[in-house]
Amino acid sequence: MKTLIRSIVLASAVMAAAAAPSIAQEIKVGLALPQNAKGFDFVNGMYETFKAEVEANSDMTVDLVYAGALGAPNERLNQMRRGVIQMSDAADGNFATIHRDIQILNMPYLFSSEQTAWDVFDGPFGQALAEDVREKTGIRVLGWWESGGFKHFSANKAIKTPADMENLKMRVLGPLATIPVEALGASAAPVAFSELYTSLKTGVVDGQDNSVSIFNLVKLYEVQSHLTLTGHTYAFGPLGINDRFFSSLDESKQKAITDAAAKAIAFNRAKSREMEAGAIAFAKDNGVTVIELDQDTKTAFRDIMQPAAIGWLKENVDTPELIDQAIAAAKAAE
Repeated sequence: MKTLIRSIVLASAVMAAAAAPSIAQEIKVGLALPQNAKGFDFVNGMYETFKAEVEANSDMTVDLVYAGALGAPNERLNQMRRGVIQMSDAADGNFATIHRDIQILNMPYLFSSEQTAWDVFDGPFGQALAEDVREKTGIRVLGWWESGGFKHFSANKAIKTPADMENLKMRVLGPLATIPVEALGASAAPVAFSELYTSLKTGVVDGQDNSVSIFNLVKLYEVQSHLTLTGHTYAFGPLGINDRFFSSLDESKQKAITDAAAKAIAFNRAKSREMEAGAIAFAKDNGVTVIELDQDTKTAFRDIMQPAAIGWLKENVDTPELIDQAIAAAKAAE
């Protein structure tokens, strides 16, 4: 009789569990930019695409928290690692603080085009790096997004050759940007982004490097007369999610997330390319002389900047052999 009762109770519990609705999970995402930030749909719109796709194809909800309300980028990155939040828009420089090898992809002139960069990120090299990030940081990389595309030099004089960089005071951040600039004969100054406009206006620094979208965002066209499309470094970000959270989900929810991520990355890259074209036209319309370089001149910049960066990388990443592997992957993608 006791065995029969236990069997009935167990069967009832199983049936109740099967009948009970599943608990919906919330994915909290910390973002830097205000909602509807003009000119930055390639970031916010990417996460809004992700949210729409996840919510349309699962019972999960995605809470987008804008305007840095959850802290500075590195703080949000560490919250994501700990599982306080599930995702954040931390970009390459932030990830370099927890995974040094990722800096290899910031090597000057590693990529000849955006498509080459995408092929490397989406191919075996990028996939292997993503797995290493997951193992070492607890963050699963769902894809690699474009953070405005290539960075370019600006100044109040024409930069047409490497020699034109000599004696300029350039605002750049981090050794992997500083060392190549100094190799060109310029001096580097680590001015905070919030002080960039004023520092250029007052002559604390002569120039800077950023994507054209960033150049326009902070109205540098008001304090810089020339923008040279050197395209020396490609800016990117890993679309990351806390791996412990992701692994706790059932297969259907994991698929909803990975499918949403793929659509979000596609949106980001298309929108970033579209917006950069508009940003260049906007800079010209606001009086900036935009200088395009031929391939020989870009090669001259590369031949000075890249060896200097490689020398630093060999001493400051955990897996130096990845340097040659990244170069090989980029050449193969071309």
